[in-house]
Amino acid sequence: MDPQFLHGLEDLLQRLAFADDTNTIQTVTATLSQKFYADATCIPALLTVAKDNQQWQVRQLATVELRKRIPKFWEDIDAAAQQQMRETILKAIVDEENNLARHGMARVISSIAKSDIPNQKWGDLIQFLYGCCQSATAAHREIGIYVLDSLFETIAEVLTTQMQHLFELFAVLVNDPESLVVQVTTVEALGKLADFIEPGDRAAVSKFQELVPSMVQVLQKCLASGDEDSASRCYEVFNGMLILETPLLHRHFGEMIEFSINVGSNVELDENLRIMALNFLVWTTTYKRGRLQKLKIVKPLIEKVMPITAQDDPEDDDEDSPSRVALRVLNVLSTSFPPQQVIPTVISHVLQYMQSADPGFRKGAMLSLAIVIEGSVDYIRPQVSDIVTLICAGLSDSDMLVRRASCMALGCIAGKYELDEEVSEHHEKLMPLIFNMTSDSNTTIVKYATNALDCILESMGDVIQAYLPQLVERLFALLSWGPPEVKPIALSAIGSTAHSSGAAFEPYFAETISRIKQAMALTGDEDALALRGVATDTISTIAEAAGKDAFRPHLDDTMQLALQGMEIESATLRESAYCYFGVMSRVFNDEFAKYLSFIAPQILQTLRMDEESPFELDVGEDSEMVDEDEELPFNINTGISDEKEVAADAVGQIFASTTTAFLPYVEEISKELLQLLDHYSDTARKAATVALFTFIRTFNKIANPEPWKPGAPLRVPIDEHTSAMIKLVLPAVLAMWEEEDDKMVVTQLCTELRLIMRDVGPAVTID
Repeated sequence: MDPQFLHGLEDLLQRLAFADDTNTIQTVTATLSQKFYADATCIPALLTVAKDNQQWQVRQLATVELRKRIPKFWEDIDAAAQQQMRETILKAIVDEENNLARHGMARVISSIAKSDIPNQKWGDLIQFLYGCCQSATAAHREIGIYVLDSLFETIAEVLTTQMQHLFELFAVLVNDPESLVVQVTTVEALGKLADFIEPGDRAAVSKFQELVPSMVQVLQKCLASGDEDSASRCYEVFNGMLILETPLLHRHFGEMIEFSINVGSNVELDENLRIMALNFLVWTTTYKRGRLQKLKIVKPLIEKVMPITAQDDPEDDDEDSPSRVALRVLNVLSTSFPPQQVIPTVISHVLQYMQSADPGFRKGAMLSLAIVIEGSVDYIRPQVSDIVTLICAGLSDSDMLVRRASCMALGCIAGKYELDEEVSEHHEKLMPLIFNMTSDSNTTIVKYATNALDCILESMGDVIQAYLPQLVERLFALLSWGPPEVKPIALSAIGSTAHSSGAAFEPYFAETISRIKQAMALTGDEDALALRGVATDTISTIAEAAGKDAFRPHLDDTMQLALQGMEIESATLRESAYCYFGVMSRVFNDEFAKYLSFIAPQILQTLRMDEESPFELDVGEDSEMVDEDEELPFNINTGISDEKEVAADAVGQIFASTTTAFLPYVEEISKELLQLLDHYSDTARKAATVALFTFIRTFNKIANPEPWKPGAPLRVPIDEHTSAMIKLVLPAVLAMWEEEDDKMVVTQLCTELRLIMRDVGPAVTID
């Protein structure tokens, strides 16, 4: 080996390991790639640095770089040198004292094994690892099981041919007398082994089930010692096993649930540990509904989980806490089981908690009530009057957190769960309470009260007129002087007021339009752009409520503002603009065609956007360096996914409204919508499905054929353009259907098929 090459490589790795600025990292990385990583010479040099450098950070970095280059250059090394390096690596990992550097070396071994083992090379590796696992030295056992665990990622098929031996080995290691590291890593290895156990392999299932109590004991040790990281890794294994069809946890399912409830309820434990335990219950309820029913523990589970909802929450709404995860458990129960099994028990506790002197229980009662209605809307509908009475009690509560929770409950029930009409019938009880809370000194109360108000306004109908003067005055005041987080909600509520009041809103129309235009022109920080986005949404609501004749003078101005908003780097503004375009096209129909040359290119640009974007990771001393393949430096931008969904929703409406004027854009946009059928996002697939069927329906509308009637021949003539669209769309949609696993997408697809056969005729499905 060239000493100068080795010295240069080691010096650059030293600089890179301790670099604290982007320029140094980029410069050193480029030099390494160009001058040191061009061929197989780098392999033995990196190995030398990985085993001999005095600083563990450099040794670890060398293992990361070595592992990346094994797939590219290992086969270019002659057999004798390969064998020498295998021996060197095994000695180096045993001698290595730093855990992170040792783990890096384990991954190097795994990478070489991926190449060697299928080619009948390195035959003594597995035996070496078995020897390490059976060593009297705990550090050697840690090495052995860690490397075995890593090998599941590269040569699992080979390892699982020795399943009986692995069971025997893991049965010892999971009960290691000295090292919790050995025990936890064995649990992780068992989790990977579980992926390869077939449901029909009774012997393997039985062997695995025998080890579950020991796996649970490892988790208990982690919890008892406060080892959050290890407990999390164990829970990840159990959560992963819940997804499998193989019934590996069934024998001990009840004990696992009871154990997790006890951990989740224990206020003496660290909150993160409690959250892990409660999340296991979320996964259990999601993936093992049948098992829960068989064990008849739904009611006991609710009774154990509900007291946790009374505990304090962090101020940050996005931060998890035991009480919030407990509510998540209740929510999954309500959407997974018949309401008769969930609602009576929850309501019983809600009534009890509302009588408690502890405001935490009253808060928990309101939030529990809100969260369980999602899966039980029809069951709850006849009881809305009683529920409103409970909510009114909460809105009148002396405790701020209870009032806030009650506002949240009202917002969920009236808005999210589509019981707004039933709730609005009780406006005489609700409006004074909610209206009063919009003047509260607490910003959070004002925010949630305004949101609850917005949810019930839209369905009030004529009765809203009694509240209009006071309502508009208050909402305008909030829009002008309210806290930044309240202004968008107040603006949305103004739109709901206009929609509900119809012609009675005419006296407020001019000022409302003026205020919304001002908001649509805002620039600046996130608060300003959020308000601008809501203003863009709201102006379309106002237009629909007022009608095209009243709104026509404002169409050009608001269209220009919406298009200008799309030029700002804000996904929210682009989504709001697409919603605006869709509604405006529905209001103005053919008159909207003059804007298509501006809008269609924007839609195409969105549908063609690349959703992969580079990311950087901050690697600290306490975390292992990322050593993923260099070919995979991307993550998914879900903001783009949302924008595509909204664009797809809008484009179907725009074509339906502008008909022939949109024809020049149909071909290109159809191609992109067909691509969207294969998108990872279920909502994007659903939007694409609706848009494509709308395209078929619109072509048929343009052709204006005689409507098909029941009893008529199935093969009625279809014009060539509609037929071409059917042949383009239907095979792709049916192919998607075969692979689709989201119930809402399948439901929407079936609905669209039914509607298209009604509108176009059964011949749509006949080749």
